[in-house]
Formats: sequence, structure tokens, C-alpha cells
Amino acid sequence: MEPYRYQQIAYLIVPVSLGIELFLSAKEEKKDRETAPVGACLLDFLAYIFSALIPAIFFFTIWAIENKTFPRQDIMLAKLDRYGVMFFFLGAWWQILVLTALKSRRIRLNNGLKWKVWVPYLLLGPYISLLVLWVAPWNLKWVSVFLFLVIFACLFKASLRTVEKVFWLLSVIIIFMENILFIFLETIV
Repeated sequence: MEPYRYQQIAYLIVPVSLGIELFLSAKEEKKDRETAPVGACLLDFLAYIFSALIPAIFFFTIWAIENKTFPRQDIMLAKLDRYGVMFFFLGAWWQILVLTALKSRRIRLNNGLKWKVWVPYLLLGPYISLLVLWVAPWNLKWVSVFLFLVIFACLFKASLRTVEKVFWLLSVIIIFMENILFIFLETIV
């Protein structure tokens, strides 16, 4: 296996963490109810996608490309691999924001400790910034780490409801910007 593939496998930490948080949030939605609400079913569905389907597709494309298993499907597998890498490469930031929004809601509903919201955010934010942008120009990795820390400093004293709303808004903005950047990269690559 090519050495850069091991770095790609390390990207899986963020979507799998988001999948686990989606499962926990779905469990919270189902608590004290006889039937599962639609929102809980949707959260479970998304959790399976992030924790099982996306990693399975990711490993399948790596295996198929590395072993040249489907020689007539090279172009399709290369595109699937590129989209998968771009999903992890650019998608990690909004996934961390969604994870933090879900966690803040769950902890707020359970009257949990506020610092539990920030631990995954402060671990995953710099981790993905340094991993994805480790060779980026203009010191982008440090800009990304700085932005995660500035957001933390601005919202640390805020209520969990405010934290949840801000992170949902930020995730929508990042998803929108990511898709514009992805379309732009697709046109020039």
C-alpha cells in the first residue's frame, strides 16, 4: 500500500467520531419514549453512513485500486477515491462542527458538564488541521488551528444552547463553501 494511504486512513477518525455522536444523540432522542421519533431514525441512519458505509467505501476503493481488481473500472474507482478523499480532506471541518453541535445539545439536555463539549472539539480540530494541511502553503495548518482556538475562546463562556446554534450555522457555511471549492477544484483538475 502506498504510504499516503495511511494518512488517508487517519482521516477516518473524524467521520467515525461523528457517527458515534449521531448514535448517542439518537439514543437520547429515543429515551423515555415508546416509539422512536423520526428524528432519531434519521440520526441512526446518518450514524450508520458515517461510521460504517463511508469507511467501507473508502477501504473498498483503496483495495480495488491497489490490487487492480477491476481493470476496466479504473476511471470510476479513481473518481470514487478522489471524491472520498475530498470528502475527508475538506469535510472534516464541518464534521467536527456538527459533532460539537450534537454534543452540546445532548449535554445540555442531560445537564452535563460543559467541558465535555469542548474536549473532542479541541482534540479533533487541531488534529485534522495538522493532518490535512501538514504540507499546505502559507502556514494554513496554523491558521486552521488558530481559528479553532479563537472559536473556542469566543464561545467558552456562552451557554450550550448558543454554542449549539453557532456550530450549526458554522457547519452550514462550511458545507456551502466546501462545495463551491470542490466544484472549482473539479473544473481545474
